[in-house]
Amino acid sequence: MDIKRWKVMLAVDDYGSFTRAGEELGYTQSGITQMMKSLEKEVGFSLFVKDNHGMTLTADAKSLIPSIRALLNADEVINQEIASLKGAQVGTIKIGTYLSCSIHWIPKIIREFQHEHPDIHFKIVEGVEGELADWIQERRVDIGFISHQKGHNYQFLPVMDDELFAVIPKNHPFAECDAVPIEAFEGQPFIITEYTPGSDVHRILKQAKVKPDIRYITINEFSIISMVEHELGLSILPGLLLRGQVGDFITRPIKPTVSRQLGLAYTSKEELSPASKIFLEYAKDFLLDDE
Repeated sequence: MDIKRWKVMLAVDDYGSFTRAGEELGYTQSGITQMMKSLEKEVGFSLFVKDNHGMTLTADAKSLIPSIRALLNADEVINQEIASLKGAQVGTIKIGTYLSCSIHWIPKIIREFQHEHPDIHFKIVEGVEGELADWIQERRVDIGFISHQKGHNYQFLPVMDDELFAVIPKNHPFAECDAVPIEAFEGQPFIITEYTPGSDVHRILKQAKVKPDIRYITINEFSIISMVEHELGLSILPGLLLRGQVGDFITRPIKPTVSRQLGLAYTSKEELSPASKIFLEYAKDFLLDDE
């Protein structure tokens, strides 16, 4: 069984295009096409269909994804263990993270970590609460820097409580408050990146039984800040992301205080590669010392 072809299949699924997958992996489009035709011949059914969104997996191919990810993860673990037995610490660690963590945590941790482990490399992908939790369970990423999400099957090492703040235009009446009552968001024009049961803001507002008027759903938190500065609405953002941010907006504590619990998530230590195990312990110690 050719591991390389399964990697290519996942890349085509991720990028929706043979051409884009080839660019990312260093193959020509014709090379990708030939590998996928060969793989389809081996498995005995079609793997892709073309639609308005590009190349997508067939239902049969989708059913293989969990097993394929487990196979590729096991292959990475074996390669790293072989290298470790030879006295080398090598490999690639896939990290899933929030924008706030990738700005304030990830660069510092990796810089210090690579002083001691220069041959361990990283692939970092950003996402939101619900999808990051799924990526960990599906082994799309090895370790997640995320907030604790109930109802998901992964291990979680807490490292800090990250307070969430009201973000408001400078001339908004709430700017006069020392703290904004959570119920004050009821019916207010509101801006958010995601409003699903897996999001921290959804959880906070639901617990308080508050329903803001969600006017805009943006790509990331920096878009939210810009929209608040242009007086398009209010928002709630984490303190970690707001560190060092200045502009035509005001932040105020929320009353009562609300927070998210940030930490490191992974499927299980037994399933982590040697490089991921080393990094997990290093990141945990680094963050606990930093906080």
